[in-house]
Amino acid sequence: MKKALLFLFLSIVLATIEAQTPPIVYVSSDGSGDFNCDGTGDQVQINQALDFVASDTSYTTVYLKGPATYWIDNTIYISSNTILEGDSTAKIKLIDHANWNAQFKALIMQKGATFSAGMADTSNSVHDITIRGFEIDGNRDQQDEPSGNSYYNIIKLQNCYNITINNMYLHHNLADAVNIQSCCYGYDINMKFFGNRVVRSGHDGIYVGLSVNFEIYDNLFLDNRTDAHIRAQDCNQFKIYGNICGNNPRGRNSGGIGIDIQVKDDTPLNDLEIYNNYLFGKGSYHGIWLWQTRKGGDLNTHSNVYIHHNIITGHQASGIGIYGFNNTLIENNTIEFNGKGNNHSYTDNVLLGKQSGITFYKGADGNKIRGFKTIVRNNIIGNSAAYGIENKKEKIHSFVLEYNDIYNNAKGAYKGASSTTDIYIHPDFACDEPTVVDGRIDYTYYIFDPIWEAAANAGEYMGDLGTKAAILVYHLKSEDGRWDGSQWVYDDLTSFCINTGSPYSDYFYEPSPNGSRINIGAFGGTPTASMSDKIPDVHHFMAYPNPTSGLITISEEFVGNEFYVFSLSGKLLLQGVLDTNSIDLSNLSNGIYLIKIRAHHSDHWRTGKVVKVK
Repeated sequence: MKKALLFLFLSIVLATIEAQTPPIVYVSSDGSGDFNCDGTGDQVQINQALDFVASDTSYTTVYLKGPATYWIDNTIYISSNTILEGDSTAKIKLIDHANWNAQFKALIMQKGATFSAGMADTSNSVHDITIRGFEIDGNRDQQDEPSGNSYYNIIKLQNCYNITINNMYLHHNLADAVNIQSCCYGYDINMKFFGNRVVRSGHDGIYVGLSVNFEIYDNLFLDNRTDAHIRAQDCNQFKIYGNICGNNPRGRNSGGIGIDIQVKDDTPLNDLEIYNNYLFGKGSYHGIWLWQTRKGGDLNTHSNVYIHHNIITGHQASGIGIYGFNNTLIENNTIEFNGKGNNHSYTDNVLLGKQSGITFYKGADGNKIRGFKTIVRNNIIGNSAAYGIENKKEKIHSFVLEYNDIYNNAKGAYKGASSTTDIYIHPDFACDEPTVVDGRIDYTYYIFDPIWEAAANAGEYMGDLGTKAAILVYHLKSEDGRWDGSQWVYDDLTSFCINTGSPYSDYFYEPSPNGSRINIGAFGGTPTASMSDKIPDVHHFMAYPNPTSGLITISEEFVGNEFYVFSLSGKLLLQGVLDTNSIDLSNLSNGIYLIKIRAHHSDHWRTGKVVKVK
């Protein structure tokens, strides 16, 4: 009898092996696969398939056939030189009330992984892993453990390298959707994470720690909770680009940081580029947070971050918040409607109250480093709850401000900073009228709101939820051509932000006519930059005498229009309507002042600089 059973078992195994055609092994739920699941403990058959591929070098791939839901009650383990992929209709789902009650134990891990932070043990490292094409549902609402405490990460890889994760739908789990952790600073993971949709994770959308050499790009992160959509801690030599990161526009403090970069001590970070991302509220913290968490190193240990061509809007704290980073270049971004919330959850208390568009907050606690510098060039920064740009630590940090448009910020253009080349003009976006709903103010709520409401009602967050249409709102109006996503359209006015960026910036990719000068804002220097051959005169107007001891005379064309007089720090000193073609500065102290006057029969503003002397 025993011999008969053994013969039967071997016959089944041999038949299964013969059915497999290299390089792919199929897993199904309908009996058509090489390994077949029945909806109970389906990780058993998936692991058998993965082990089989790992044991035979002629095989590379385990393929999950759909449509199917593969219910798992334990971890799936992947080995080196293995591809785990599937149909978009194939779903791995954690069972209700799994009750693992084990931190760091994830739905997918590498073979031999330990259920720990994995900081020191490299003996279980695997390499050349690809995970792509299917869906994983963490089933967070049916679990008993708390959210955000490292229970049920979807994918956790410890000390692994040559990693590709793409075209996945990861959603509704209690902790990080993806957690890539290395043993020590400088571990080369050679990772690419792209084309994924990550929705409603209980902590970070993706976390990478103590690693170098990776790219996170062209992903959609929606409504991820507690910490960040994208977080890198003690990493270097990486890029984050082309991502859309946002939160439910109806939620209050829904989600955390857009992109969170954390460093400590003397772990160098000097090679990071963040670009072409769209980060929208209502995150409780910053759109982008450069955060030196602990003292150590020198002035340039954490430096040279390049942040460009991003749109950052609707965050409760600053659009970009900087703590202890040097020589950061912030260029050609659009930063709108940030800093509205009072965040009481951060123990340092630096985030209490209204926040500014870009803020340098401080160095790390106990850090004695001075000389920090941040360069801000060709950005549009408007409608912040405090200042456009704020320097909270003038003794240790300075801003270099060049050719930005700083407009309509609640407390003024600057605090602890100044510029001789910035302008203060409404940018004339494609949709230039803000929308107010339930106290929320921005340019894009009318796009997001009905789509998000439908997604929430259906419990299904498919597509881009309106983000691609919302991005188009931030193109600049132009009589010579504005890109609307499918064609060039022609407006009845041309934004004064066109052809007014730094004369030293590269405009090569802007379509013609381009005036041989870059546009201000997130689309300046790109193939979809709004077109014009005009060079608008926005940096000054004729005012004489200049310097003046009191009364200045301006062109008659401005009579009857509004005017404002600001200090260089952005403080409003005088305002009114011009009854004549003169403004009296006699009651002001000696110094340099910015004057802003509405152009005749126009929504545009002209600005100039006047020197007051005795």
